[in-house]
Amino acid sequence: MGNSVADLLARDCEPSAEVVAVAAQWFVRLQEADVSEQERAQCRQWRQADATHDLAWRRLETLWRNFDDLEGKAAEPAQAAMANLAAQKRGKRRVKRTLGAAICCAGVAVLLSEVMHLHLLADHHTGLAQREIVTLADGSELTLDARTAVDVRYSSTERRIVLRDGQILAQVNHDRDNRPFIIQTEQGTATALGTRYTVSLLGNKTQVSVIESNVRACPQSKLPPACADLKRGQSATLSADTVSRMETSGYSDPASWAQGYLALDNQPLSRVLYVLKAYHMGVMWYDERKLEGIRVSGVIPIDDSGQALNILGRTLPIEVRQYMPWAVTITKKE
Repeated sequence: MGNSVADLLARDCEPSAEVVAVAAQWFVRLQEADVSEQERAQCRQWRQADATHDLAWRRLETLWRNFDDLEGKAAEPAQAAMANLAAQKRGKRRVKRTLGAAICCAGVAVLLSEVMHLHLLADHHTGLAQREIVTLADGSELTLDARTAVDVRYSSTERRIVLRDGQILAQVNHDRDNRPFIIQTEQGTATALGTRYTVSLLGNKTQVSVIESNVRACPQSKLPPACADLKRGQSATLSADTVSRMETSGYSDPASWAQGYLALDNQPLSRVLYVLKAYHMGVMWYDERKLEGIRVSGVIPIDDSGQALNILGRTLPIEVRQYMPWAVTITKKE
């Protein structure tokens, strides 16, 4: 491993929620009587792939050892409850399996908790591998990508869509009251001066791509805004203070995802994986920094994330490993 656990702790490098979830899943599997030597070897390989993997594993080992000491040493209510479970006929192995399943659920909860409140409270939202077309009061249409959440705020003076998560394709109808059509994110606004465009959230940035007519993109900053008027085929990235025109959006068709595929044109691999996460049933782990410089061109499906990853693995200098039915890692080949 490139970094020791001690080095990581010294630098305060914590395992991500995804890494903890994978480690927990391995722990549950290795408690089973039918675990194979091949699976044990795969687990060791996963631990050795990155020091944060090993750190997450060691912490779970400590939890398991602490569990072994519960019987007769239950000082806290939670420990007492667990010790009572251990004393019942189910036996220690079954209780450990239950505890492991709870850890896995907690790991998944960590992954989802940050977005669940956005989705459940939103006016419209989609789930894993789900797209939806929403027809608005004025006849305009929004196509929501997977794991997307929006609020609709129509008033007498404007038509405003607040994008909370994910990405959308807007097909804007003319409004008889001439109310502007505005898509808002934390980084700024994209106002339709025409009909069709996409807005995507990318971490702490927003990407705007124009399919038809024109769009005015403005940063959120209250300072005199340096807005950009984008024409058909143009794209820009919004941060809170600036708007930056892009030479290319990375897509030959920025709206292709609405049809179930990605039409890519020199797109960074990390961005492709970011989109695929919304269609992958489980955990997809990769280090964006280590994949830097790998770009993708061509057409890949998104409704079948497994097929998409197989295509990427065959055509790019990467290794795609499936450690569990739901856990996949993507690493750069050395």
